[in-house]
Amino acid sequence: MKLKFILSSTLIAGLAFSAAADGYLDGVEYFQVGQDENAKIVLDQTLNDASTNKAEAYYYLGCIALNSGDKAQAQKYFDLGVQSNANYAFNYVGKGKLALLGNDAKAAKGFFGQAEGFDKKNVPVKIGIARAYYDVDSVLYKKEFNNYLKDAKKKDKTNGVIYIFEGDMFRDQKDYGKSAGYYEMAINYDAENPIPYVKYASTYFHIAPDVAISKLKEIADRKPNSLLSQRELAEKYYENGQWTKAAEQYGKVMENANHFDSDESRYVVLLYFGERYDESLALANEVLAKGNSPFLMKRMIFLNKAALKNWEEAEVAGVDFFNTPLEAHYTFTANDYSTYADVLVNLKRHLEAAAEFEKVIGLDASRTDIYRNISAAYSNAAAADRDPELYLKAAEAYQKFIDAGEYGESYKVSDLFTLSARYLNVIATNQDPAVKENAYNKGLEAINTVLEKADPNYTIMQRKARIIRGFTGEENKTKECCDAYIATVDIAKAQEGLAEAKLNAVVNEAYTYVGLYYVQEKDVDTAKKYLEQAYTANPSPEFRSYIDGLK
Repeated sequence: MKLKFILSSTLIAGLAFSAAADGYLDGVEYFQVGQDENAKIVLDQTLNDASTNKAEAYYYLGCIALNSGDKAQAQKYFDLGVQSNANYAFNYVGKGKLALLGNDAKAAKGFFGQAEGFDKKNVPVKIGIARAYYDVDSVLYKKEFNNYLKDAKKKDKTNGVIYIFEGDMFRDQKDYGKSAGYYEMAINYDAENPIPYVKYASTYFHIAPDVAISKLKEIADRKPNSLLSQRELAEKYYENGQWTKAAEQYGKVMENANHFDSDESRYVVLLYFGERYDESLALANEVLAKGNSPFLMKRMIFLNKAALKNWEEAEVAGVDFFNTPLEAHYTFTANDYSTYADVLVNLKRHLEAAAEFEKVIGLDASRTDIYRNISAAYSNAAAADRDPELYLKAAEAYQKFIDAGEYGESYKVSDLFTLSARYLNVIATNQDPAVKENAYNKGLEAINTVLEKADPNYTIMQRKARIIRGFTGEENKTKECCDAYIATVDIAKAQEGLAEAKLNAVVNEAYTYVGLYYVQEKDVDTAKKYLEQAYTANPSPEFRSYIDGLK
């Protein structure tokens, strides 16, 4: 359903804490699946931890800098890596890639030779060199990266990193079936490595999401301390609309000290959609207090208070939210305005609510259902002082809802019944003859359609009588209106379960009108016939006196 209108940006932010279950290795894993920004956050945060292999951390920081185009910073990191541990091969691989980018293939070959010199049979190093050639220019250096790939397979064809690399190449060619197959081979050879699981899931998710999620659950169960494994499973649950499972999984992500501030923000949203409003509200306030995601958190505070029906607090939170400066990738949504409008409705501020509902249509013209809300808001606002202009706006809005064809041929007759009521209000309050006649014609058309399609009910025929009566006026009673009123009574008398008091009210209204019509027509005998029945339904001395005085 509806998360897009709340989480409308990529959520990447700082870490919540510095301690970690898998420490800097969480950053390494994030780099290996192509999430450089998340990788850098973790690596920067954990660089000085006692458990961090600085030579390895510097290598991946150098790779991240290289991917962003900052060769000088990449060089600095690779040099720092060598200083930390001159025997760590990959920083020489990084230096070789830098040389290739500088069009110095000879120098690159020298650095790659240094990297291999530490262990001629090291398959990950050979694949790292193959990747360097492939990344810099897969056409120019096709022979070189293929030679290193073949050599790696000769040394150990059961090493999973080989098949991850091959899977990546097929992915680059958009051959997703083959890429997924190679990632699965990597999993078969190295079931403890999260990287192929995540790459497989990312490749396969849009083809068979259940299969992708199942694969991620395997590695999440195997590697409970891997932030990547736990978080990717949560993300895929989220992307697949399994928000309850996503919320549960994000709860596990929260337990990992390397979780991101953005994870907390998303957890707030998922708690909200899981109808855990109190928890969502509490966490949103915590995240906001840390200065993180102010726009999103103010939105969630507002939405949660509205969901909890704390209308006064929701209104204050709504004002605060709408006064918040927009952040990148965020904007106010139709849901924001419609929720605020609902709050105003519950505070009986109907005219303001109508204005907010109008904003929904302004943002999303397909939301034709909102015309019904706009109509109700105008109608409620008009009721305070029977404002004819607001009643007219209420009718026009409901007509737009009907005309939009929300239900096509199978529209709800109850909507047309409501539309007829809107036009009845216009007839009763508006003094402009043209407006009044238009309301009469449309109101009569709507109620006649209801009479054709709905089961017999006295209120429908009574509505028709009232529309005619309102238009023709009390001084010009009509036979058409009489017929509608007489039919109203007949239907009411045949309607099972109708309370006696209700029936009496129907009879009194209908037969009083009919009797007075015959008084107007100077047919006193017929007039008394109907007026006596009206009197029986609702006797009063004044009414008795009037009937007796008829001659």
